[in-house]
Amino acid sequence: MRWLKLVVHFPSFYSYRIPEYSSQYALALPLIAPSTIKLAIVSMAIRMSGKVSEGKRIFGYIRDAKVGIKPPKEIAINSVFVKRLKKKKDQSGFQQSFGVREYAHFSGDVEVYMGLPDDVPEEVKHYAKHIRYFGTSDSLAYVKRVEWVNEPPQRIVFPVGISEIPSGSYIYPVKDFSPKATFEQINPYSPKSPGKPYETKYYPLRLSKRPVEGSNWKVLFVS
Repeated sequence: MRWLKLVVHFPSFYSYRIPEYSSQYALALPLIAPSTIKLAIVSMAIRMSGKVSEGKRIFGYIRDAKVGIKPPKEIAINSVFVKRLKKKKDQSGFQQSFGVREYAHFSGDVEVYMGLPDDVPEEVKHYAKHIRYFGTSDSLAYVKRVEWVNEPPQRIVFPVGISEIPSGSYIYPVKDFSPKATFEQINPYSPKSPGKPYETKYYPLRLSKRPVEGSNWKVLFVS
């Protein structure tokens, strides 16, 4: 196994809803989920090659990749009240609605480490370099550097099963692909039922001190 390191800069806010949470009350995940990173690479493979088959090929190499995150020292999370339109129930058109959405802002770059098989093609590195957002298109990202490394450094957060969570951790549920997930299951244009291509894991985030909180914001100090 070798490790692909991505140094990611977020020029603005990052927002990705915690899995299974309400879309009306969209609390943000402060770290990038494994499935989000893998899908971003698959998406770039399709966009840059112009071939869905290329996305399927790359997915075969990265589906089971072990993903770790080295977060910055501080993560600020802001909660905003938003007006929105939602589709009318059993009618055409939209109606006004409202909700809450959280946005994360990182004090520095986020490092992503992907453990990949030795025979992984160099195209994975090439596509990772060109990622421009993670999750939704408003979470703009700039990949400053991509390189192969022998081992990930210390202070990496890896997703774990619920029985492996260290005591004293702040935990966040994230999605990763199950070992049996197929490309057709993650392809939104596939006519087949997606089934359950994901499995839930947890990011155990260790903090150096208690979060500082205001009425609609908080700051996490990562140890």
